[in-house]
Amino acid sequence: MGFQLVSKASDARSLLDCVALTTPSKPARAVDQPSIRNSNDKPDTAVQLASNPVLMPWVGFGTYRLGQRQSRSATYHALDAGYRNIDTAFIYGGQTTEIEVGKAINDAIQNGIITDREELFVTTKQWREYHCYDKSLQCLDLSLERLGMDYVDCWMMHWPGPCWESKPRQERDQIKNNRGSKRSQEENDTDMDPWKNAKEGMGKDEIIALRAETWRAMEDAYRLGKTRSIAVSNFTIQHLESLKQSATLWPPAINQIECHPYYPQNDLLEYCKKEGIVVQAYAALGGQDGTKAKWKELGGKLLESPPVVSAASKLSNPLKKVTPAQVLLRWALQRNCAIVPKTSSPVRMKENANVFDFILAAGDMEAISNLSSRLENEVSVGRLCWRTEPLRMLDFNL
Repeated sequence: MGFQLVSKASDARSLLDCVALTTPSKPARAVDQPSIRNSNDKPDTAVQLASNPVLMPWVGFGTYRLGQRQSRSATYHALDAGYRNIDTAFIYGGQTTEIEVGKAINDAIQNGIITDREELFVTTKQWREYHCYDKSLQCLDLSLERLGMDYVDCWMMHWPGPCWESKPRQERDQIKNNRGSKRSQEENDTDMDPWKNAKEGMGKDEIIALRAETWRAMEDAYRLGKTRSIAVSNFTIQHLESLKQSATLWPPAINQIECHPYYPQNDLLEYCKKEGIVVQAYAALGGQDGTKAKWKELGGKLLESPPVVSAASKLSNPLKKVTPAQVLLRWALQRNCAIVPKTSSPVRMKENANVFDFILAAGDMEAISNLSSRLENEVSVGRLCWRTEPLRMLDFNL
């Protein structure tokens, strides 16, 4: 059985049930002619833009933080458990995960779990160090080589911000010491300004144009058939609006974002719905970046929060136990978000995939959603991921 089109995530009943990604087209204000600006690619090599929608399973398997030792075995077990949507990235595992994912897919083909690569939906992501036109295409070629593929099903821009120059430990310690010293506010603000450490050409006044060049490369990769869809990750409404001004193909098929009850991103979900962009939630279970202090500030881990535990208890019966993790994944699906939960445990893989035969009642959906409303500042407090990133709140280029 192949992929099946199911228009709403809440109506999905298997790992093969899919959303149809919006086929990108020329915005009303875009220039008429395609880009194809890389000297190595000629216009006559470009393929026709897809006339049929690309289907992506609502539930996928994430490979973040699996590491080199687990990526291959975990991806293989996920394929064996029935997952057909695999999410990875150029930077994962210190640039080793793509290689291991490719090996796992070949293992699955050799052992008859899948017939061929065409049975899968594979996503990878461009890394911010490669922002700009030519470097982005180089990044994709490296990803394809590592995966052992001629194309990916989705290529995402991983991060809208800059890459950083690494600071020596001595300088970092000096900045920390200066914060408490009797220096002027202007001096302290200068030390605290992350943009001064952005790599050359990636400054505050350059990043919008740089993102536009990266997106132009993605548009051409799509035209050349190296990816079946192009998308973004961690983009705010403001980032999307600025990108739209220069795009020749719109919209991005997906915006993959941190999204969970502590950080629901309601406005962004509404915007993406209006633009025809599928929202794919990562860290739907709360993510791995939360510290003990952060969980205490939030009132406890999501998996232990009273409304989540209560919903799991009410849905469980002698024939089926529903877990808090399944409740959180179901909460995302009922908000029409695609999901890519990650685990190295084959048992948890099956648990995460078993979210199709129950429905959260309206009262439980509301109670879980209200977990963010009691936070003093949902926008900053509820954010759990990218803990060490200087621009983790994405509040730039507003």
